[in-house]
Amino acid sequence: MPDSALPIKNPSVTLYAFHLCQDLSQEPGQLGQDADQLWQNCAQLSEPFGIPELKSLPEKLQSSRSQTAITSRYIKLLPDNGRLTYTPPLQIEGSALTVEVYPVQIHDTYAIDITLYYQNVTVPASQFSRLNPQGCLLASNIQASLGQTLVLYGEPVGTPEEDRKLADACVDAFFQGSDQKPQFRASGQLFGSPIFAYDKGKEKPTEQCHLLVWLNRHPETLNLAKKTYRSFFNLLCCRSKILFAYHEARWCYRQTRELYGQLEQEVKGFKELPTEPETRLEQLKQKLTEMPSQTFEYAGHLRDLEDHKTAIATNATNYDYWLEKIRESSLEDDNIEFLEDFLNQRTELFKRQIQTNLNYLKPGQQLFDQMLGSIRGIVETEQAQQEKRLERWIASVGIGLGVSGISSQTAAKPVESIITQLYPKQSLDCPKAGVTPCLTYSVVFVLFHVGFGAFA
Repeated sequence: MPDSALPIKNPSVTLYAFHLCQDLSQEPGQLGQDADQLWQNCAQLSEPFGIPELKSLPEKLQSSRSQTAITSRYIKLLPDNGRLTYTPPLQIEGSALTVEVYPVQIHDTYAIDITLYYQNVTVPASQFSRLNPQGCLLASNIQASLGQTLVLYGEPVGTPEEDRKLADACVDAFFQGSDQKPQFRASGQLFGSPIFAYDKGKEKPTEQCHLLVWLNRHPETLNLAKKTYRSFFNLLCCRSKILFAYHEARWCYRQTRELYGQLEQEVKGFKELPTEPETRLEQLKQKLTEMPSQTFEYAGHLRDLEDHKTAIATNATNYDYWLEKIRESSLEDDNIEFLEDFLNQRTELFKRQIQTNLNYLKPGQQLFDQMLGSIRGIVETEQAQQEKRLERWIASVGIGLGVSGISSQTAAKPVESIITQLYPKQSLDCPKAGVTPCLTYSVVFVLFHVGFGAFA
């Protein structure tokens, strides 16, 4: 029997998607500009599933979203049981498809559970393709800012030895040959039933694909799943927020490294400044204009890296809390290492990596500050020297003009006699003699006394 033909009973798929609706820069109760993007994208599922009523989802949530605050921990965004139920005209073996939509707010995050299932029907694993028409449930279409998790569920008909093959067949059918199909990562047992974890390993939340295949082989599986539903929902939310924070931290690191490279070039250019005072001063002033913004941006990225490290640590603590709630309901032979490993290995790795990046980049901030201070000091020194030279020149000219005034009153006759000897054929009477003698007298007179004053 080919893997795609392995039978499975009552197949279902659940989409858990998470989208940041508030951040620290906003007042409590104030929502981000793209806060309802998750609702808008989920409303687009109305077309592939044939549910026209789903288009009105954003309008139904509009009144609820304005009443929520950042201090709220878990709020159902729809009245009554908080769910919308639809029965689209998509049947398998005479069994109708049921679609349930459950939107909530978890602290600063919008989250949604969209579950599609068939009841009382046994179909080949290949029929999981019917639960993801046109790839509409993939992360690239839902575009949840924090990411998402898909859970494929069913009751296996074959032997336990075939469970891994059945899980792979369900995944293959669900992704219908898409290049977004995740790879098998781990397996375990939750509430008495085998569970298989798949992941694509992408860093960007809207590109990653986290998927679980849960095959019900124990009579208590469903009861325990319902009992721990909120814990599991919160656990997946914390997981998405940890991955999102690390993705943002990696982005900050790349931006800061780029600024660090620019700083290195500035240091090299600083050593190669021209020696000519005017040109040197102009270039230093230019650097003094540009560098404060670079320094501020650099410091901002370092602050953001610290914030992302704190976000990872906080959500890791919350993840551990919800994981303990799940442990309390686990059966004796359960194995949930695949959930524990995310906390004990990947989360710890994220925190160490961010701290390493901070240790590497923080000296760059000190270098920025020192270089900026050095440039500012050199510019002030250069300007002071220029001002001193200007003051000396003005003082010299002032002394010369002062001496000129005194000499014109006390020593005019000797000067006149000198000029007369130089120009014996011309009179010193300017109006009669023309322009040249008068100008000559003035120029010689002023230059003589200015020169004398400069010497003095």
